[in-house]
Amino acid sequence: MKSASFLAFSAALTLSGTAFAGGRITKGPWMQHVTPASAVVRVEVDPPAPVSLEVGLSAAVGSTDAGAGSLIESREVRALHTILVKGLEPGTRYPFTVRAHGAPKYGAITTAPADDSAAAFRFLVYGDNRTDDAAHAAVVRAMVSSASSFLVNTGDMVENGGSASQWQTFFDIEAPLTRERPIFSCVGNHELVDGAGAEFVRYFGPAELPKAVVAPVPTITGVPLHDAGAAPLSLDQLSGTFRWSNARFFMINGMVSYTSGVTRAWLEKVLVESDAEPGLVWRVVVVHHGLQSSGPHGKNKLLQDADVAQLLRSHKIDLVISGHDHIYERGFADGLPYLVSGGGGAPVYRVKKAEPTSRRYESVRHFVEASVSSVAIQFVATRPDGSTIERCALRKGDSWDCDGEKSAGGSGDAGAAPPAGSSSPGTAPSNSRCGCRTAGADGEPSSRGAGLAILLAAAAAGLLRARRATPRSVR
Repeated sequence: MKSASFLAFSAALTLSGTAFAGGRITKGPWMQHVTPASAVVRVEVDPPAPVSLEVGLSAAVGSTDAGAGSLIESREVRALHTILVKGLEPGTRYPFTVRAHGAPKYGAITTAPADDSAAAFRFLVYGDNRTDDAAHAAVVRAMVSSASSFLVNTGDMVENGGSASQWQTFFDIEAPLTRERPIFSCVGNHELVDGAGAEFVRYFGPAELPKAVVAPVPTITGVPLHDAGAAPLSLDQLSGTFRWSNARFFMINGMVSYTSGVTRAWLEKVLVESDAEPGLVWRVVVVHHGLQSSGPHGKNKLLQDADVAQLLRSHKIDLVISGHDHIYERGFADGLPYLVSGGGGAPVYRVKKAEPTSRRYESVRHFVEASVSSVAIQFVATRPDGSTIERCALRKGDSWDCDGEKSAGGSGDAGAAPPAGSSSPGTAPSNSRCGCRTAGADGEPSSRGAGLAILLAAAAAGLLRARRATPRSVR
């Protein structure tokens, strides 16, 4: 028997005629700000038109999922729709259908576990998707089969952050991932070609979420957030932080100074707040241009000049994840374990000289699976063909433990980087060069490893908890 909300939705389509006439869905749906009780669903239509979001009734997604069904209408004639869905239960999957005038599109929200549950979870790391659409698509295809709660993108999603066509291609390629998994990204230098990252903010910028979002409500409801993110943001406002189960992630803009001012004050504030946060086990920083890399971009001078490494150490940061250099690298520098994951599609870079801090690198397209428990984060770095680069673990209060051999801070381990000046096995140089403003680098095609993919068992699914830290910053 069909629910009253479904019949009301059908009637609206029949009787309102022009209300849903017009555009088709061109981008999305994709999700952000997923908490134990709520989520934000975004969709773009062309030409501008109203949309509706039907939660919990989609036979195309599955009939065994939770939710009695609710219809949420975003009636304004506009291109980008941002809808806050409230009244959800922690750790529960809710299928949904979004409709404009054209064919419907389907997705699913899986809410985060409660903060005090300490539930294990998995996330996927990738980034630098720009320039080579076929390579980007190959990485996404490999990622789809890896169960995860959310996606962490290290930035440079597109080559030109002001190009509408490039953003359309990005969303087309990412659709198999983002229809059921929220994507959270730090801003990259290629998103900032206009000096402000306006399109990045449009699609991935923070929304002004009502305070009531953190309090459960008895039934599924929703509200369009049409004015969210409308005001221009400064570069100092393109950072944020979110909580997921027993972990907090700090998504930092690495293209601004942290020596003083608003950005430094914000970072110090959120780090201090996390020091005494109940139930928090892991603290992870994600920044496009990181503290350390063996690639041609190397260290981030803005972060080095501000002694950000010392600041992060003093506030118990467990791991720094970055991109910018189109390589895979794992290492330990300045008292901090680090990962570089910039192999999401862009032409890979040759590592001409491994830094002493490097434990393993490869010039290759890839993604990284991270499985989080209360005692360790286990990593599997995987090439698009499914072969494994390496398996590794980061134990709480310790350092890397990889392939059965311990790697104390500053010492070597199994699978260490090749000698300085060498290329990774199976790679060959090419004449491709980086289009970045800061530095150029020779590229090379991805290397392909043999062997079967070794995948970790899927951890319990959960989704992002996001709250505001300061105005225009995800908390």
